[in-house]
Amino acid sequence: MNEKVLDNVNVDLLIKLTQEMIRIPTQNPPGNEKGCAEYIFNHLKEWGAESEMVFEPFSHRPQVLAVIKGRESARTLIVNGHMDVVPEGSRSQWKYDPYEGVVEGGRIYGRGSCDMKGGLAVMMILAKILNETGFHRGEVIFQFVIGEETGEPGTKHLLLRKGVKGDYGIVLEPTALRVATAEKGLAWFRITLAGKPAHASVAEQGINAIEKAVKLAERLIEHNKRLRAYGHPLLGKRQCTMTMINGGTKENTVPESCSLILDRRFNPEETPESVEGELREILEKLAFEDRDFQYQIERTMVYESAEVPVDSLLANVLRKYAAQVSGISQEPFGTVYSTDVRNLINDAKIQAVTFGPGDVRNAHTFDENIEIKQMVDCVKIMLLTINELCG
Repeated sequence: MNEKVLDNVNVDLLIKLTQEMIRIPTQNPPGNEKGCAEYIFNHLKEWGAESEMVFEPFSHRPQVLAVIKGRESARTLIVNGHMDVVPEGSRSQWKYDPYEGVVEGGRIYGRGSCDMKGGLAVMMILAKILNETGFHRGEVIFQFVIGEETGEPGTKHLLLRKGVKGDYGIVLEPTALRVATAEKGLAWFRITLAGKPAHASVAEQGINAIEKAVKLAERLIEHNKRLRAYGHPLLGKRQCTMTMINGGTKENTVPESCSLILDRRFNPEETPESVEGELREILEKLAFEDRDFQYQIERTMVYESAEVPVDSLLANVLRKYAAQVSGISQEPFGTVYSTDVRNLINDAKIQAVTFGPGDVRNAHTFDENIEIKQMVDCVKIMLLTINELCG
């Protein structure tokens, strides 16, 4: 490819785009992506890129699609990024205003800078360069989506309902430019145990839901030990963690109910159904042993695990150029956090990876930030990858 394209990445524009998107708060909840979607769409339109606003699955939270066609037909690459960010938390804990986009020490600070408005800016710059130069073959489809932070079907809708298709996919979440071919899954469960209220002075007349929860907790601790005995080469141990408990109505009343929240991290060999089945087995055994053990279980959130072969063409090409441009390790890598790559792999059956600028350890934190050099390097790596992959 033309070396001029690589040497002339507009760093000032990359910084400006990131800053201006940080200044458009897109917290989710509640899901305020509209302003950012309009900003992205207007810039793409101004640059002459073929793009559209998609007012689905939620009419008040538009998504943006852009299609950049190369000089001839070949493979299609989907590049994906989400516009929503987590809330900023206590502003008094921030050194920099979370919605200002301060630049200092080669980094951009602000909520969403790392996760993932820096990545969105990279996508926009890529779309601009590809549209203006037309050096590539094939087609690159850019998806600017809603709802990733809360597991909403933004990406899934574009793939399955809108019918966006591709040969490969790259989700530009922060991986510090390492290529992730696998991601751990997440499921949240709420287990509610029923008791029978009574005055605490005659507690034997009631059924203590908290005591039932203690019995369950003991079994869950043992279950977690069994899970952690097996690991995945890229994703590590499976685990089931009790993260919240709520029970009781008054100091002198036997509690009539108690609920536990479980955070279950699972690997590609498991499914949401299989992990729920294991929990139901534990609950059913307790109910068999104790006729007063009554429960309800609800799965409240799922991010499926996903995986593609470590030596897939897409992963190998990205690794090669990440090492060439930035000296990034080519060792196999997986993310213990979840991204929309699962929708590309599991739902659309597209070979896809997670790869992007920013260190996830800076995501969701006070004074969240991203290194500008990584963003510039990401643009170069992606251009080289597109040139080889789409051809």
